[in-house]
Amino acid sequence: MLLIPISYSCEEDNDNNVIANVTDVDGNVYKTVQIGNKRWMAENIRTTHYADGTPIPLVENETDWAALNYFDIAMSYYENSAINKETYGALYTWAAAMNGSNSSDTNPSGVQGVCMNGWHLPSDEEWKALEMYLGMSQAEADRYNFRGTNEGSKLAGDASLWNDGILITNSAFGASGFMALPAGNRHADNGGFYQLHELGLFWTATESGDTLSISRLLIPHNTEAHRFTYSKKDGYSVRCIQD
Repeated sequence: MLLIPISYSCEEDNDNNVIANVTDVDGNVYKTVQIGNKRWMAENIRTTHYADGTPIPLVENETDWAALNYFDIAMSYYENSAINKETYGALYTWAAAMNGSNSSDTNPSGVQGVCMNGWHLPSDEEWKALEMYLGMSQAEADRYNFRGTNEGSKLAGDASLWNDGILITNSAFGASGFMALPAGNRHADNGGFYQLHELGLFWTATESGDTLSISRLLIPHNTEAHRFTYSKKDGYSVRCIQD
């Protein structure tokens, strides 16, 4: 398969999943998946630079992370581990994910953020559209907390990385090809790393006031997908969607 930066070649798996590759500015190569009429990354991004080559500050020290403000751009890897980088990608503050763009709740978001050229950070509306394609109703998608039925199981992937629970034993586990992973998070208050294998947390391009952004959460003990607001200083995973 020929790999060309910021382009892709495809290999059909079935009607809903078309696997392709996309390359970021650092040369990292990612699988992607077609879900409905949208192409998503099927891995967490781990780039250390924006598409124009600007470096993203790597913050390893817990005290330094805890001292960040809500507008600081920062990234790290879980427990500063190169192995975790390759498996789970990077954890970014919301400001890092956005790269200075204003909040957006449109579909598409129009926010390139940390994503490659030709790709963008999905808004809350784009996440809702994904969840509704996988089975949620509009009313369910619009709610906060856990919603739907087994959309979380459909979004998750690689059972070997998740702690045991009904998320992975559900018959729909991995059905979408999205391959959400339990990359854990970095906490805003103390800069600590928490809950690898337990939480998959993803930024959207949609804020909820000056200090919070809307995010998505998957856990082993629930088959549903969780929607809530979290501190912009937290470190979460990022998935990109093609323009």
